[in-house]
Amino acid sequence: MKMTSCLILATAFSALASANVYKCDIDGVITYSQIPCNHDAQITEYTTEQLSSTSQPQTNQSAAEAKATMDRLSESIKKRDLRIAINRLKSDKARLQSQRDNKIAKLKSAKRSANNNLAGAVWEDSLSEEMAAIAVQYDTDVRAVDAEIDRLNDELKTL
Repeated sequence: MKMTSCLILATAFSALASANVYKCDIDGVITYSQIPCNHDAQITEYTTEQLSSTSQPQTNQSAAEAKATMDRLSESIKKRDLRIAINRLKSDKARLQSQRDNKIAKLKSAKRSANNNLAGAVWEDSLSEEMAAIAVQYDTDVRAVDAEIDRLNDELKTL
C-alpha cells in the first residue's frame, strides 16, 4: 500500500517536473506558455536541470557584484553620516562659543557699572570670578566637542 502511493506521488511529481512549454507566434510576437496558445504551437525542449546548471555561475557572480555594491553603498552612507555628525558638532561648538561670549559680555557690562561706588568693588570681584568660571565651563565643553570632531574626522579618513 505504501509502496503504491509512493509510486503514484513520484509519477505525479515527475510529470509536473517535465511539463511541456509551448512556443507560439501571436501577431509576430514569440511567447511561451504552459498551454498551447494557438493551433500551430510548438512544444519546446525545456528542462530545469539545464537552467539551474547554466545559471549557477552567473548567480555567484551576481551575488559577488551585489555584495560589492552593497559594501560601497554602506561605506558611502557611513561617510555621509560622519560628515553630518561633524557639521552638527561644529554648529554646537559655534553655539557654545557664542553663548560664552554673550554671558561674558553681560558680566563685563555689569562690571563697568560696578565701578561707580564702594560696594561695587566687592561686586566687581564677584563678577570677575563668575566670568572666569563661565570661561572655564564653556572652554571645557568646546574642548570636548573638538575632541569628538577630531575622532570623527579620523574615522572618516580611515574609510
